[in-house]
Amino acid sequence: MESVAKVNHRSAWTAKSLQEQLADWIYHLGADDVAELEQALQHVKVRGLVVPAFGAADFPIPKLMARLARFKEELNFGLGVMYIRDLPIERYTKDEASAMFWGLGMYLGKPWEQNMRGHVLGDVIDEGKTLDNPSARGYQSSAGLEMHTDGADIVGLLCLKQAPVGGENRITSGVSVFNKLAETRPDLARHLLDTEFCIDWRNEEPPGELPYHRGHIYEQLDVGLTSFALTSYILSAQRHADVPRLSKTDAEALETFQTVANDAELVFSFTQKAGDMVFLNNHFHLHARTGFTDADDPKEKRHLRRLWLEAPEWASHRPAVMSNVLHNATTYWRHPDTSVRMWDES
Repeated sequence: MESVAKVNHRSAWTAKSLQEQLADWIYHLGADDVAELEQALQHVKVRGLVVPAFGAADFPIPKLMARLARFKEELNFGLGVMYIRDLPIERYTKDEASAMFWGLGMYLGKPWEQNMRGHVLGDVIDEGKTLDNPSARGYQSSAGLEMHTDGADIVGLLCLKQAPVGGENRITSGVSVFNKLAETRPDLARHLLDTEFCIDWRNEEPPGELPYHRGHIYEQLDVGLTSFALTSYILSAQRHADVPRLSKTDAEALETFQTVANDAELVFSFTQKAGDMVFLNNHFHLHARTGFTDADDPKEKRHLRRLWLEAPEWASHRPAVMSNVLHNATTYWRHPDTSVRMWDES
């Protein structure tokens, strides 16, 4: 059987090793941090600035960012995860909490459009859509989501309201998945490195362009092995007549990839509480979510706010498939008049 070398990288964590390193990726906000965030919030409010019309320079939090420096480094080129806890969200309106989330996020990267509506601060909320709708995306439903990567360097999630049942976060290292494949199915590990798949745009392609793009699940770069895992989009691309049919090896590789990505030894599970912010590096990790049941009161529905960020540290390292997504976002999804429908105004 073909030999494929395992990848030695800090992002190749297991559930056990990530648990043992909590102090390297979980930051608990202290009273001074919260005070600085509140002061920065007041700074933008008195100037009449609202999301998305302000950046890092308008939201001064130098002391907090100095404390987060090593966590930011872990996020970009280390473990690939940064979790910020203990924001006293009960003090704020949902818009105020979202503005603090946005302001902090601007220190990690530039806003990256998340859909053809041009949203840069997205709502992860059940819109009543189902995953069998080829125009729907997972965050618009209450369904459980398979292990996947998002379409940006960094994804950030702020929990405003958690569901009473379900909605658990699940993350795994894409590098560890590869290493497990290299150990157990090196033929499939090699196939995922070498094969360029067609990936469905889910009806969000630029006008006149193909309804799919191409990319590798794994790419070996100078900063390490990166992964781009949208297996359900690879499968849904088969609806297009000009997309080559998946071979038996393709299908087996995708199925085995998902199986290994859900290996209990590799999956770290947690549930975000209201006020928790988590930032994940899409080049090194995959994430999923269990299905959830919402509260009956519409005001108590599960609601997360999402950032996709273009990290300057990745500008010269970004894998080709992610560059495709960025190009689509900047040339088609970006709208000069993009506004954010803030929760408190609805």
